[in-house]
Amino acid sequence: MGTPADHLPPALSNDAINMLLQTAGIPQATAIAHPKVKAQYHSGYFLTLPHTDESCGPSELVLRVSGRHLPAIKTANEVGVMTWLSKNTTIPLPKAIAYSASTDNPISHEYTLLSRVKGVTLSDVYDSLSQEQIAHVLNQLIDFLCQLQDFPWDGIGGLVLNEQGEIRLGETVATLNIGGPYPTYIGYISAQVLKNVRLIQTHDKLAFMRDAVPRLESFVLALSAHADELNKVKLRLAHKDLHFANLVFDMSSGKITGVLDWDFSGVVPFIKWNPRRSSLWNGLDDATSFDEKQRLLELFTQRCEERGVSLLDDANYTSPLQESTQKAADFLRAIVEVSPRDQRQDLVQGWREIVLENIAQYGA
Repeated sequence: MGTPADHLPPALSNDAINMLLQTAGIPQATAIAHPKVKAQYHSGYFLTLPHTDESCGPSELVLRVSGRHLPAIKTANEVGVMTWLSKNTTIPLPKAIAYSASTDNPISHEYTLLSRVKGVTLSDVYDSLSQEQIAHVLNQLIDFLCQLQDFPWDGIGGLVLNEQGEIRLGETVATLNIGGPYPTYIGYISAQVLKNVRLIQTHDKLAFMRDAVPRLESFVLALSAHADELNKVKLRLAHKDLHFANLVFDMSSGKITGVLDWDFSGVVPFIKWNPRRSSLWNGLDDATSFDEKQRLLELFTQRCEERGVSLLDDANYTSPLQESTQKAADFLRAIVEVSPRDQRQDLVQGWREIVLENIAQYGA
């Protein structure tokens, strides 16, 4: 099945990039450079524009060229979310100058053309920050998250722009291949589990899960009987990958000047606002990274309590049954994602036992 990097677009020539700029009504770039860091789902270019009256915009842009992993949905979702955020929050963002959610353009790939946010990637300078600066960063993150928490939604999914430029709920990567948006938590969970059941029934490397299919189907049928209990969860817009490599930081002011990479964001049950526990990660792949993230979480929790902010409390499960439901769905999804790639085989059987243990709470 390959990895996301296998689907990245080939390098673009300067001529191709300048042709794209021309079609967007933007002057040709005077310099084009590749970022040092490679992303899994897109290639990036830093563009410098001439300083003329005709530019009518930022003199530095970032071109993100998507691979063919997730046609249309990733680009449309990112632009929809950023558009909503710019209208309804003060969260600092790059400005979307132009985009295409199709391959019908001069570079034959989806792309977003964004203003370049001034500052440095927070993860790159994290080790040099004082404790006072770190506390200031955490306070700003709490402010951003409170703005997202204050706005209720009536469905689970991504945000897209319709032909009139209005924002509506649509699919996001998390709902890809299961439809959506979903008005309730159990509707979303049911669709996710049934999609994975279909994959178990058709993929040879998931055959070891087929004896569990009747139990999984019974689990889905049982959810509706507990709708009042399970649907007691807030639906909120979440970034879902809010680590320090996605934050741009100004050293002189101590302010976060940009929150990047909203591709995989969407409206989620608030218990899933931080699905991979990636928030507060310092971006360092070393032995101390986990301990440092735990320290930051303790500081973050303390700051929330001091400010009377209920962010973390609202992210808790509202009942043991809701926790069992989410665990079953999460570990089933993990099995279906990694087994066809022959990954994490030392863990898969343990994940299977977790799924079966939690659906047993429904008599399945």
